[in-house]
Amino acid sequence: MTSSTSSSSRRAAVALLASALAGCAGAGAAGPMLEPTGPSARVLVLPPENLTGGSLPARELMEPIERALATRGVDVITGAQLEEWLARYRIRYTGGVDAVAAQAAREELGADGLLVTSIQVYDDAPRLALSMRLVASGPEPRIVWAESWGRTGADSPGLLGLGFVGSLEELRAEALGSLFASLGDRLEGRGPVARPCPGGAWFDPRIAYENPPDRRESTSVAVLPFVNHTRRRGAGELLALEFTGQVAAVPGVQAVEPGVVRDALLKRRIVMEDGVSLDQARTLTNALQADLVVAGYVFDFDDGGYVPVANFTVLVLDRKTNRIVWESTSWNKGTDSETVFGLNRVTTGHQLACRMARNAVVGFAPRGTLPPRR
Repeated sequence: MTSSTSSSSRRAAVALLASALAGCAGAGAAGPMLEPTGPSARVLVLPPENLTGGSLPARELMEPIERALATRGVDVITGAQLEEWLARYRIRYTGGVDAVAAQAAREELGADGLLVTSIQVYDDAPRLALSMRLVASGPEPRIVWAESWGRTGADSPGLLGLGFVGSLEELRAEALGSLFASLGDRLEGRGPVARPCPGGAWFDPRIAYENPPDRRESTSVAVLPFVNHTRRRGAGELLALEFTGQVAAVPGVQAVEPGVVRDALLKRRIVMEDGVSLDQARTLTNALQADLVVAGYVFDFDDGGYVPVANFTVLVLDRKTNRIVWESTSWNKGTDSETVFGLNRVTTGHQLACRMARNAVVGFAPRGTLPPRR
């Protein structure tokens, strides 16, 4: 299904995805442009990845996502065509895109890109946290756009509680409106690949060691799933997603698509259930062909209560020297930044982890181009 938006917006969307296919950073980047697969951008919408630890109504989420894409001039690949393609390639994991899936999506379905959605929190409190990214199809999956969103219904009650959101449906509509406004800007060449989370000295690493990496013009960074030492199922994957998003927000730096990372782990039979150890990370540096590889350990991650908590250690390996160029430990709770009347309190684990990841990435960002933490 295709919307009636302007042909210029459609051409901009196709040009952006085509430039990513050609290995460029985004719209307007120099380099060869591949021929688009049709008059409008075609996007395959993968079923949402469930990182909530509970059940998830996937179809209930997919329908509004598909509608939102269609209204922005995108030709959405879904329904029976999607199901048949997933079954043919035996794809059960939908939290990332590997090279085989990306190439097949382009050659068989004419897809310019694949939309990946990961749901972190989804409950009737109401609370909602999710991340999305658009990955270019073809032999080299590249992140074209990435964004995340999270809040509770009581985040902004305002005067007399008029700003209180009482239902999960309202939160979902707000989330998709915000995310697709960002995606629309990106498809039309106005927005960045990703946006950094808000800063603040409250979220600086408590302990940090730096041995600066080689400062090169073009840098890629791969983030591995963190070793999970918590009771929260999926905490290692959640932290890795937050770091991937904040790495993607660094201008001039390419974050390796998590599906490519996962494929490298599977091919080397590295068990990912509890994350990847430092020794295993060393064996992956050449396989991933990334200048820097991020690994870590998460010791506490609680996003189910009134005050979220996170505690993790991150290590960064330089492929060129095979040495650790950054190591830091961060621990925070949602009330650390709270001031009078509850202002600045962080209400979700996503918001907290995103701020903490951002401040750690500022420390090891290869080009140091993220805005200051404070």
